[in-house]
Amino acid sequence: METDWDAVRRRTLRVRTALAGRFRFGLLRAPSPLAPLTEYELGEAEQQFGVVMPDGYRQFLRHVDSGGVGPATLRRLVRGPGGWGWENDRETDLASLATPFPDQDSYEDLWDGLEAVEPPRSDEAAWTAWDLRGDVLHRAQTAGALYISDDGCGFHALLVCSGAERGNVWFDRRATCDDIVPLRNPDGTHASFTDFYLDWLGAAEQTLAGKWGRLYRYEIRAPIYEGRFD
Repeated sequence: METDWDAVRRRTLRVRTALAGRFRFGLLRAPSPLAPLTEYELGEAEQQFGVVMPDGYRQFLRHVDSGGVGPATLRRLVRGPGGWGWENDRETDLASLATPFPDQDSYEDLWDGLEAVEPPRSDEAAWTAWDLRGDVLHRAQTAGALYISDDGCGFHALLVCSGAERGNVWFDRRATCDDIVPLRNPDGTHASFTDFYLDWLGAAEQTLAGKWGRLYRYEIRAPIYEGRFD
Protein backbone atom coordinates (compact mmCIF):
# COMPACT_ATOMS: atom_id res chain seq x y z
CA MET A 1 0.00 0.00 0.00
CA GLU A 2 1.34 3.40 -0.97
CA THR A 3 2.22 5.72 1.90
CA ASP A 4 0.55 9.13 2.11
CA TRP A 5 3.60 11.16 3.09
CA ASP A 6 1.63 14.39 3.41
CA ALA A 7 -0.47 12.67 6.07
CA VAL A 8 2.73 11.42 7.71
CA ARG A 9 3.94 15.02 7.85
CA ARG A 10 0.75 16.13 9.64
CA ARG A 11 1.02 13.24 12.10
CA THR A 12 4.68 14.04 12.72
CA LEU A 13 3.88 17.68 13.39
CA ARG A 14 1.34 16.72 16.07
CA VAL A 15 3.85 14.46 17.80
CA ARG A 16 6.56 17.10 17.55
CA THR A 17 4.29 19.66 19.16
CA ALA A 18 3.70 17.28 22.07
CA LEU A 19 7.43 16.64 22.39
CA ALA A 20 8.37 20.32 22.30
CA GLY A 21 7.30 20.94 25.92
CA ARG A 22 10.26 19.02 27.27
CA PHE A 23 12.57 21.72 25.93
CA ARG A 24 10.85 24.66 27.60
CA PHE A 25 13.57 25.13 30.25
CA GLY A 26 16.26 25.52 27.60
CA LEU A 27 18.25 22.48 28.72
CA LEU A 28 18.05 20.86 25.28
CA ARG A 29 17.69 22.23 21.78
CA ALA A 30 14.03 22.40 20.78
CA PRO A 31 12.96 20.58 17.61
CA SER A 32 12.97 22.92 14.63
CA PRO A 33 9.85 23.27 12.46
CA LEU A 34 9.44 20.56 9.87
CA ALA A 35 11.80 21.37 7.01
CA PRO A 36 11.72 18.93 4.09
CA LEU A 37 14.28 19.29 1.32
CA THR A 38 13.44 20.58 -2.12
CA GLU A 39 13.92 18.30 -5.13
CA TYR A 40 16.87 20.42 -6.16
CA GLU A 41 18.54 20.14 -2.75
CA LEU A 42 18.03 16.41 -2.53
CA GLY A 43 19.22 15.90 -6.10
CA GLU A 44 22.32 17.93 -5.35
CA ALA A 45 23.08 15.77 -2.30
CA GLU A 46 22.49 12.56 -4.24
CA GLN A 47 24.81 13.71 -7.01
CA GLN A 48 27.50 14.39 -4.41
CA PHE A 49 27.10 10.94 -2.83
CA GLY A 50 26.75 9.13 -6.16
CA VAL A 51 23.62 7.31 -5.03
CA VAL A 52 19.86 7.91 -5.08
CA MET A 53 18.35 7.65 -1.62
CA PRO A 54 16.03 4.65 -1.03
CA ASP A 55 12.43 5.52 -1.91
CA GLY A 56 10.88 5.61 1.58
CA TYR A 57 13.67 7.75 2.99
CA ARG A 58 13.63 9.93 -0.11
CA GLN A 59 9.90 10.57 0.32
CA PHE A 60 10.45 11.37 3.98
CA LEU A 61 13.14 13.93 3.09
CA ARG A 62 10.95 15.51 0.41
CA HIS A 63 7.64 15.63 2.24
CA VAL A 64 8.23 15.40 6.01
CA ASP A 65 11.59 16.60 7.28
CA SER A 66 15.34 16.49 6.81
CA GLY A 67 15.68 14.53 10.07
CA GLY A 68 15.29 15.34 13.77
CA VAL A 69 12.73 13.79 16.11
CA GLY A 70 12.07 10.15 15.29
CA PRO A 71 13.44 6.67 16.04
CA ALA A 72 16.53 7.29 18.20
CA THR A 73 16.53 10.87 16.77
CA LEU A 74 17.17 10.82 13.03
CA ARG A 75 20.25 12.68 11.90
CA ARG A 76 19.53 15.69 9.72
CA LEU A 77 20.74 15.88 6.14
CA VAL A 78 22.18 19.38 5.81
CA ARG A 79 24.42 21.35 3.48
CA GLY A 80 27.51 22.77 5.12
CA PRO A 81 30.66 24.54 3.94
CA GLY A 82 32.08 21.24 2.68
CA GLY A 83 28.91 20.07 0.96
CA TRP A 84 26.07 17.79 2.03
CA GLY A 85 26.24 15.47 5.01
CA TRP A 86 24.41 14.33 8.14
CA GLU A 87 24.73 16.29 11.36
CA ASN A 88 26.95 14.79 14.06
CA ASP A 89 27.81 11.85 11.82
CA ARG A 90 31.39 10.68 12.19
CA GLU A 91 30.72 7.08 11.17
CA THR A 92 29.24 7.02 7.65
CA ASP A 93 31.77 6.60 4.83
CA LEU A 94 30.09 8.95 2.36
CA ALA A 95 32.42 7.84 -0.42
CA SER A 96 31.16 4.25 -0.13
CA LEU A 97 27.39 4.86 -0.16
CA ALA A 98 27.19 3.52 -3.73
CA THR A 99 29.06 0.33 -2.75
CA PRO A 100 26.74 -2.67 -2.18
CA PHE A 101 26.13 -3.40 1.50
CA PRO A 102 28.00 -6.68 2.22
CA ASP A 103 26.65 -10.01 3.41
CA GLN A 104 27.06 -9.72 7.16
CA ASP A 105 27.41 -13.47 7.77
CA SER A 106 30.61 -13.47 5.71
CA TYR A 107 32.29 -11.23 8.26
CA GLU A 108 32.25 -13.83 11.04
CA ASP A 109 35.02 -15.81 9.33
CA LEU A 110 36.93 -12.64 8.47
CA TRP A 111 36.93 -11.46 12.08
CA ASP A 112 37.82 -14.94 13.35
CA GLY A 113 40.72 -15.05 10.92
CA LEU A 114 41.97 -11.65 12.03
CA GLU A 115 41.76 -12.56 15.71
CA ALA A 116 43.69 -15.78 15.04
CA VAL A 117 46.75 -13.85 13.87
CA GLU A 118 46.83 -11.19 16.58
CA PRO A 119 50.48 -10.51 17.45
CA PRO A 120 51.63 -9.92 21.02
CA ARG A 121 51.23 -6.36 22.24
CA SER A 122 54.91 -6.37 23.10
CA ASP A 123 55.58 -6.19 19.36
CA GLU A 124 54.21 -2.68 19.06
CA ALA A 125 54.76 -2.21 15.31
CA ALA A 126 53.15 -5.54 14.39
CA TRP A 127 50.24 -5.03 16.76
CA THR A 128 49.59 -1.52 15.43
CA ALA A 129 49.54 -2.82 11.84
CA TRP A 130 47.19 -5.63 12.89
CA ASP A 131 44.90 -3.18 14.66
CA LEU A 132 44.72 -1.02 11.52
CA ARG A 133 43.58 -4.09 9.58
CA GLY A 134 40.72 -4.33 12.06
CA ASP A 135 39.78 -0.70 11.48
CA VAL A 136 39.64 -1.31 7.72
CA LEU A 137 37.52 -4.43 8.21
CA HIS A 138 35.21 -2.64 10.63
CA ARG A 139 34.62 0.18 8.14
CA ALA A 140 34.16 -2.12 5.15
CA GLN A 141 31.41 -3.98 7.02
CA THR A 142 29.08 -0.97 6.69
CA ALA A 143 29.89 0.04 3.11
CA GLY A 144 26.75 1.20 1.32
CA ALA A 145 24.97 2.09 4.55
CA LEU A 146 24.12 5.37 6.24
CA TYR A 147 24.36 5.76 10.02
CA ILE A 148 20.92 7.29 10.13
CA SER A 149 20.63 7.55 13.91
CA ASP A 150 22.71 7.20 17.05
CA ASP A 151 21.02 4.99 19.63
CA GLY A 152 23.61 5.72 22.32
CA CYS A 153 26.35 3.58 23.92
CA GLY A 154 27.87 2.82 20.51
CA PHE A 155 24.66 1.43 18.95
CA HIS A 156 23.38 2.77 15.62
CA ALA A 157 20.58 2.27 13.11
CA LEU A 158 21.86 1.84 9.57
CA LEU A 159 19.88 2.61 6.42
CA VAL A 160 21.19 0.52 3.53
CA CYS A 161 21.54 2.67 0.39
CA SER A 162 23.05 0.14 -2.04
CA GLY A 163 22.90 -3.59 -2.69
CA ALA A 164 20.34 -6.32 -2.11
CA GLU A 165 19.23 -4.81 1.21
CA ARG A 166 18.75 -1.33 -0.22
CA GLY A 167 16.05 0.56 1.66
CA ASN A 168 16.13 -1.69 4.74
CA VAL A 169 17.26 -0.73 8.23
CA TRP A 170 19.88 -2.73 10.13
CA PHE A 171 21.10 -2.36 13.70
CA ASP A 172 24.81 -2.04 14.44
CA ARG A 173 25.39 -3.58 17.86
CA ARG A 174 29.11 -4.29 17.47
CA ALA A 175 29.79 -2.28 20.62
CA THR A 176 28.77 -5.36 22.63
CA CYS A 177 27.72 -8.21 20.34
CA ASP A 178 30.17 -8.04 17.41
CA ASP A 179 27.49 -8.15 14.74
CA ILE A 180 25.05 -6.14 12.65
CA VAL A 181 21.49 -7.47 12.49
CA PRO A 182 18.37 -6.52 10.51
CA LEU A 183 15.45 -4.83 12.18
CA ARG A 184 12.36 -6.94 11.50
CA ASN A 185 8.64 -6.44 11.06
CA PRO A 186 6.19 -8.63 13.04
CA ASP A 187 6.06 -11.09 10.13
CA GLY A 188 9.85 -11.48 10.15
CA THR A 189 10.55 -9.50 7.00
CA HIS A 190 13.32 -6.93 7.05
CA ALA A 191 12.05 -3.48 8.00
CA SER A 192 12.31 -0.71 5.43
CA PHE A 193 12.82 2.92 6.37
CA THR A 194 9.07 3.44 5.99
CA ASP A 195 8.38 0.54 8.39
CA PHE A 196 11.00 1.89 10.78
CA TYR A 197 9.62 5.42 10.86
CA LEU A 198 5.89 4.60 10.85
CA ASP A 199 6.42 2.06 13.62
CA TRP A 200 7.93 4.78 15.80
CA LEU A 201 5.30 7.33 14.80
CA GLY A 202 2.44 4.97 15.62
CA ALA A 203 3.95 4.17 19.00
CA ALA A 204 4.37 7.89 19.71
CA GLU A 205 0.72 8.57 18.83
CA GLN A 206 -0.46 5.68 20.99
CA THR A 207 1.54 6.97 23.94
CA LEU A 208 0.26 10.49 23.41
CA ALA A 209 -3.36 9.31 23.27
CA GLY A 210 -3.03 7.74 26.68
CA LYS A 211 -1.79 10.76 28.57
CA TRP A 212 -2.19 14.48 29.07
CA GLY A 213 0.43 17.16 28.67
CA ARG A 214 3.91 16.73 27.34
CA LEU A 215 5.26 13.67 25.60
CA TYR A 216 8.75 12.41 26.43
CA ARG A 217 10.67 10.39 23.87
CA TYR A 218 11.84 7.82 26.46
CA GLU A 219 8.17 6.89 27.01
CA ILE A 220 7.76 5.71 23.40
CA ARG A 221 8.12 1.95 23.02
CA ALA A 222 8.34 1.22 19.30
CA PRO A 223 7.62 -2.47 18.52
CA ILE A 224 10.43 -2.78 15.95
CA TYR A 225 12.94 -1.75 18.58
CA GLU A 226 11.50 -4.15 21.12
CA GLY A 227 12.27 -7.05 18.80
CA ARG A 228 15.48 -5.80 17.21
CA PHE A 229 17.71 -8.47 18.70
CA ASP A 230 15.68 -11.42 17.38
